[in-house]
Amino acid sequence: MRKKKCRWVTYLAAGLLAGLLGLWNTGTASAQVEEPRPLRVAFSQMEGLSETDQYGRHKGLIVDYLDEIAKYTGWEYEYIPVENDDIISNFLEGQYDLMGGTFYSSGFEEYFAYPDYNTGRSRAVLLCRWDDDRLLGYDLATLNGKTIGVYDRAGDKIRHLKEFLASNDLECRLKYYTYEDMQDGSLYEKLRSGEVDMLLGNDLETGGEFRMVASFQAQPYYIVTTVGNTEILEELNTALRYILESTPNFADQVYYANFPDLKLADIQLNDSELRYIEEKGTVTVAIPMDWHPIYCKGGGKELHDGVLPDLLREITAFTGLQFTFLYGDNYADCIRMVQQGEADILGAYLGENEQAFGCNLALSQPYMDLNNIVIKYKSVSYPGEGLTCGILNGRILPDSFQAEEIRGYDTVPELLGAVNAGEVDYIYGVSAMLEQELQNHRYLNVTPVTQESDSTDVAFAVLRPVRPELLTVLNKAIGNIPTEEKAVMLNQSLVSVGYTSLSLQELFYSNPLACILILSCALIFIMSVILMSVRSRMRNALLQSRLEAAEAKSTAKSVFLSQMSHEIRTPMNAIIGLTDLTCKERDVPPEIEKKLKKIRSSSQYLLALINDILDMSRIENGKMEIEQKDFSLSLVLQELQSMMSTQAEQKGLEFQVDFYVSHDWLAGDPVRLRQVLINLLSNAVKFTPAGGKVTLRVNEQSCGEEMEYRFSVQDTGVGIPYEDQERIFSSFEQLRPSISHSAGTGLGLPISRNIARLMGGDLEVKSEPGKGSEFYMTLRFPKGANVPPSPEPAGQENVLEGMKVLLAEDNDLNAEIAQELLAMAGVAVCRAANGQEAVDRFCAGPPGEFQAVLMDIRMPVKNGHEAAREIRASGRPDANVPIIAMTANTFKEDEEEARASGMNGFVPKPIDPDRLFTALRQHAPH
Repeated sequence: MRKKKCRWVTYLAAGLLAGLLGLWNTGTASAQVEEPRPLRVAFSQMEGLSETDQYGRHKGLIVDYLDEIAKYTGWEYEYIPVENDDIISNFLEGQYDLMGGTFYSSGFEEYFAYPDYNTGRSRAVLLCRWDDDRLLGYDLATLNGKTIGVYDRAGDKIRHLKEFLASNDLECRLKYYTYEDMQDGSLYEKLRSGEVDMLLGNDLETGGEFRMVASFQAQPYYIVTTVGNTEILEELNTALRYILESTPNFADQVYYANFPDLKLADIQLNDSELRYIEEKGTVTVAIPMDWHPIYCKGGGKELHDGVLPDLLREITAFTGLQFTFLYGDNYADCIRMVQQGEADILGAYLGENEQAFGCNLALSQPYMDLNNIVIKYKSVSYPGEGLTCGILNGRILPDSFQAEEIRGYDTVPELLGAVNAGEVDYIYGVSAMLEQELQNHRYLNVTPVTQESDSTDVAFAVLRPVRPELLTVLNKAIGNIPTEEKAVMLNQSLVSVGYTSLSLQELFYSNPLACILILSCALIFIMSVILMSVRSRMRNALLQSRLEAAEAKSTAKSVFLSQMSHEIRTPMNAIIGLTDLTCKERDVPPEIEKKLKKIRSSSQYLLALINDILDMSRIENGKMEIEQKDFSLSLVLQELQSMMSTQAEQKGLEFQVDFYVSHDWLAGDPVRLRQVLINLLSNAVKFTPAGGKVTLRVNEQSCGEEMEYRFSVQDTGVGIPYEDQERIFSSFEQLRPSISHSAGTGLGLPISRNIARLMGGDLEVKSEPGKGSEFYMTLRFPKGANVPPSPEPAGQENVLEGMKVLLAEDNDLNAEIAQELLAMAGVAVCRAANGQEAVDRFCAGPPGEFQAVLMDIRMPVKNGHEAAREIRASGRPDANVPIIAMTANTFKEDEEEARASGMNGFVPKPIDPDRLFTALRQHAPH
């Protein structure tokens, strides 16, 4: 991406003349936008020029100029993201009104409408190899006689190069290259091979493979519009003229704001400095312990180490020099340690060069600045005459602050204690240090004076005369750290936990009245203990009654949901069953068959809603459990691929499954894993318009005692706004109607996240509106045993032919449906209307008459559990006949209760014929 940014800015002429001139000449007309507002702005990602930060905000030199222009024109902008390789062709096709960061060339005027004024100048750089120590940025004479590679069409940049060489009395040979000489869109290979000593580039190419030897101002940037768009061009010229008249240095201000670490040459350690680093190895740093925000390791209460440890880690990374800390009792003690040679450097000197010279110290360049603040005794009038000031020993009060007497204190607590006690009228110190101490303790007699504040540079200090290599290494390392990075170090170190510890002595000292109040409260507390004990017993009794009421409410809810599930599934069994039977009839008209399929689809949707509600209820009651059994991950994924491919194909989507697993057999719950993935894939298909793509990707991430897999479902659908990305995981929540018109309960994602958490992971989402979504989770599974598949019986389609079963079903319609389904498979059925009748009919027949019993659970006279237990206890030779529950009671505990009563299989209602036949084949083979 960085190369693309550099190519677009540096080789704009090549991109236009070699790649796009033909497109323009074939008749592609530039489309003019008739509506002036909002103006469409081409927005590519170019560091410092046009960028989008982590919050989606647009920033950069171009954005700053456009914002200033809008003050005079009233323009509003629509920033349109575009790849750097496409920006020119799209602009020529009329897709944008404005494009920034464009260089001027007379040959481009037929394509771009240039304003009269530019938006600042770019900087050209001379790049060399990092290991070429002949070229020194601080000694430009070393450039004499060297060869510089240039791109022959960068005429304006070459002209500025020649001016730079002439102004510095340098003689270099320019070697010109054509577009055909480039490799991967650049001339870097010419520099790598040593064909040239230096390469002419731009300011966006620094900080990479090559070192910057020198930097100079080059081509101006322009914001251009399309040719013929005179109205926009006139307004643009007017606004730019106003900007130049009111703020002549606006271009420089904007450039330095967006390129804060402007350097004339890359920093490089010389041989002498490298030898010093190798010989010295480790430098000792004097610093007070627990000195927020500079060093925060001593107190053990902060969230960070402080600015200094972070800074020294960066210096070590750049130089290889190691650092170790020597702790002084206070700031003045640390200065003394450096003066007496006990430490090599002072980690943080608070003051100016003149003050440091007075201590026989020399300062490095500053690595940060800290605000100072004045805190006064509350009854003192500040500023005023005859005041006494307190300050840390080792610091000097600036001349701008008036004080008749200055008193020194070793630590910040001593300093604040002095002003709180009235020993001094006011104190002067670092704001962050004083404010943290104010958070930690109660100082009732002090008041901050924020209007009298300034800042202090913070730098390293070394004993004079200095070892040159040490000071230059420190300065180079500090200069190499970007300003933004140093600001981040400071900002995160300014965060203070803020703890309060108040001793009994401080309490009496700060407020005697509070002490009397505390003693009174203690007496009242003792008198209240007995009363509180009685109230506690009453409260416990009340809580117990509320707990019992809550448990009763939860039980009633579970009973209600179970009852409603049973009552709904019973008629649904009839609806789905009759629909299936009717579809299997011969000569069903296509119109009728189509309507029947819609009825079945709606019934299945209603069944899915019921299942979601029941799952959510089980999750809320803590009753959902994750099983542990051996399963094949690849088999689960293949089933998903087969299942979802049809749905995706019907909607016109591309569906892809990418997975490679070296360990296939795992121990876990494949049913719940499949439920989560089906839910995510169904949502992806639902919210992705035709022509899009849905991808299921599974990556094996670790190998050990447990296997770790990352499951990801990606789509190119409508996407989810950031503010909705957490809300969608709440129960009964859906996207706004403007985003999705799809139906649903809003329970699928909450259930899926809860299942993922029960399996030891978490379900998360990354999404952007209009660009699709990715739902992903990372789960761990123990390795499982390879379970060979059960051999399918020969002639599976006829294995049920001639079987006779006893059907216990009290609902006539459901019994009729079951009989007809079984009859289609060649199964003879004998029906019993209740549990007692089923027992009587089984015991009355000859042994072996029935090969299986299909048992409903909720039946009059005797329920299915009772009937099953009685059959098992009958003492008949065929008392071990397979009994398969066929019921609308579908909870996990219902299945467990059925097996506990002696049943072998479990088929929930509405009846799925395939599942019913599979259960019969499994438990009652012919």
